[in-house]
Amino acid sequence: MPENPSPYTDFSVHVAPSPEGGTDVAVFGELDLATLDQVEAALDKAVYAGGPVVIDLRACGFIDSRGIGALIKVALRLREDHRKLVIRGAQDRMLRTFERAGVTTMDHLTIEPEARES
Repeated sequence: MPENPSPYTDFSVHVAPSPEGGTDVAVFGELDLATLDQVEAALDKAVYAGGPVVIDLRACGFIDSRGIGALIKVALRLREDHRKLVIRGAQDRMLRTFERAGVTTMDHLTIEPEARES
């Protein structure tokens, strides 16, 4: 009998209106060169919809430099419109990468780390 697949083996990205206003974008799987076009299309929808954008990375197991570049690009676009970007559920290794890339110092961007179990 085959084992249950890892939650990170299949990729998908979902865009939905946020109950608080704005748009939520959830990324499932890896955000890398292979999935970049899909993520950028989803982020374009979110930016076009208006309001703040929340990107949920709790189910994203990996992000490469191109993925980080896409997030920075969206953050800059939102800043031009005086809107905010929230990155939710970033894992420790993603946080370290964001720090090295200077993403954590952007004033119009909030990064909420992955919740820790007590």
